[in-house]
Amino acid sequence: MSRIDPNAIRLRYRDLGVEVAEPADPDEELRIAVPGPGAKTLLSRLASEAETGARRLVDLTVIDRGAELADDRFEVVYRLHSATHQATFRVHAKVAAAEAAIESVTSLWPGAAWPEREAFDLFGIHFKGHPDLRRLLLEPGFEGAPLRRDPAPSGGAPR
Repeated sequence: MSRIDPNAIRLRYRDLGVEVAEPADPDEELRIAVPGPGAKTLLSRLASEAETGARRLVDLTVIDRGAELADDRFEVVYRLHSATHQATFRVHAKVAAAEAAIESVTSLWPGAAWPEREAFDLFGIHFKGHPDLRRLLLEPGFEGAPLRRDPAPSGGAPR
């Protein structure tokens, strides 16, 4: 479904260090990876520029690649849709385990508030600038992040 030229994305956003994976099938989503610090800038530009027009945030989730990948352990994944170009694409923002934080996109898409709270609650990702970042699914006193792929305390397989 990607009707946005991957090469144009590479050139237009090269200042942000993006990596673009071309879909194997034209009906698949374009995948754009960006370092976490540049994610909000990229998302803002994707939403506001006519060449992309990604005005709708479809979904927001987190991928935990595991504790052994400290520098790029987490990916906050934003799935966007452009009605103008009839295109859907994903932005993967790389987040280091040490900080486990990224800027909130609630100023771009107010509907991101709840998915960001869910990601905070389950993965422990802090969304800087979120208007109400608190637990959504778990008890307020719960400690930890249940969906993180941390090693078991005994040194066994990940939980």
